[in-house]
Amino acid sequence: MRKDRFNALFRAHVRDHLSPTPGERDFVSDVYEAVQDVLGARKSLQIGSYPRFTAITPLHDLDVLYILGAWDPAQHDPNEALADLEQALRTTFKNPSRYSVTFARQTHSVTLSFVEAERVVFGVDIVPAYTNGRNEFGGDCYVVPEVVLRPHRERAQLRENVSRGTRDMRWIQSDPRGYITAASNLNTQNGDFRKAVKFAKGWRHSCKEADDNFPLKSFHVEQAITQWVLQNPTSTLFDMVFEFFVRLPDFLRYPQLPDRADPSSNIDAYVAELDERAVRNVIEARDGFLVALEDFEEGDDVAALLACDHRKRVGSAESFLFDQRIPMLTEHDFSIVGEVPQASGFRGFVLDALGLIPVDRKIHFRLGRDAPAADLYKWKVRNDDGAPQPRGEITDHRTLRDPEHTKYRGSHLVECFAILDEVCIGRGRQNVVLGSLRSN
Repeated sequence: MRKDRFNALFRAHVRDHLSPTPGERDFVSDVYEAVQDVLGARKSLQIGSYPRFTAITPLHDLDVLYILGAWDPAQHDPNEALADLEQALRTTFKNPSRYSVTFARQTHSVTLSFVEAERVVFGVDIVPAYTNGRNEFGGDCYVVPEVVLRPHRERAQLRENVSRGTRDMRWIQSDPRGYITAASNLNTQNGDFRKAVKFAKGWRHSCKEADDNFPLKSFHVEQAITQWVLQNPTSTLFDMVFEFFVRLPDFLRYPQLPDRADPSSNIDAYVAELDERAVRNVIEARDGFLVALEDFEEGDDVAALLACDHRKRVGSAESFLFDQRIPMLTEHDFSIVGEVPQASGFRGFVLDALGLIPVDRKIHFRLGRDAPAADLYKWKVRNDDGAPQPRGEITDHRTLRDPEHTKYRGSHLVECFAILDEVCIGRGRQNVVLGSLRSN
C-alpha cells in the first residue's frame, strides 16, 4: 500500500480512536479549573502528556504542580502546605462532575479521586514544586519530588517505602514547561508529530493491557520520537511510525535521552535495569507490529495492527525487510515463476498458485514478466514452521540456493521484493507445498 494511503489511515485512526474525546477534554478542563480555584491560577501548573497534547484515550489521571515558592535546599518540607491544601480542598473544592470525590494526603502529594460505584474513574495528583531557574524558552524550571517521574502505577510503592522510612523521597530538577513548549513548537513545524506519538502510545497501551509487565515507558516513547523528528522535520506520519519501530531495539541498548532539566541524568535511565527477558518482550512485540505492517493491505483494521501479537522468529537466520530499514510500500503484486526441470522419470513443469510439488525436486525461481522495474530484487525463502530446518533469510538477486531443493513436508513460501530508492514497491509470492517427507 502506498505511503499516502498509510498516512491517511493512520491520521484518521489517531483522530477517531486514540485522541481524547470532546467529553474527556471538557471533563479535564472543568476539573483543572476547579483545582485552580483552590490553589490559585498562578500557583498551579498542569503537567504530563495531557498539556503536551500527546495523551491518548481513555484518560485516567492528571498531574498538577502546586508551586510553593522559590527553592531553598535548607527548607523544603512541604508537609504543612500540603496539610493546609488538603483542608482547603475538603472545604472549598467545588466538584464539577457527576462523580463523588475523595481527598487523601500522601507523602509529597494530595490526591483527588473521582469515584463511581466504588471504582476510581479519574485521579488528580497535586504535587508540591519550587521554582529554580529558567529554561531556554524563558519559562520557570522547578524542583519536585521524584514521585512525579514515576508512572501512576508505581507511585503507591514509592510512597509506601518513603512512609516506612526504607528510603527518602529525592527532590529533582524538572522542566515541564520546557517539554510542553518543545512539543508545541515541534508540532507547529510538523502536524504529524503528535499523531505519531499517539499512534506509538496506542500500540504500547495494547501491549500493556495484554501484559502488565511490559516495560516500555510512555514518556520514553514520546521522547524517542521527538528526537528523530527534530532531525527529520519534514517526515510524514508513516515515516515517524516506521522509524520509531525500526529503531526501537537501539533505544533499549542503553540510556541515551538526556533530561531537559538535568543533562547529567536520562529520562530513559530505567533501560539500564532491564534484563534480557524484558528487552526480548519489547522486541518481540515490536517485531509483531512490523511484520503485520509489512502484510497490511487496503481494508485491514488499524486497531488490529496496534493490537497484534508478539512475533518470535523461527531462528537466527529469519530476516525481514524492516531489519534493513526498507519499508513495504507496494504499488502492486507481481508473479514469481517456479520452474521445475525435468528429472529422471519426471516431466518438467511450472508451479501453479497452489505450489504442489513432490519431494526431491529442484526449483529455479525467476521473476515474472509483470515484475516492476527496480534497483534490486531481494528473495526470501521461509520454511513451514514445523520443518526441522528453519529458514527465513533474505538474499539479493536470487534465492540462497539456486536451484532450491524440495525436502521437508509442509507449506513453504518464496517471496521476492522489488526495491526502488530503498523502498519495496512490489512483492511477489509463490507457495511451495510438499505432501511427503523424504527419508534421509
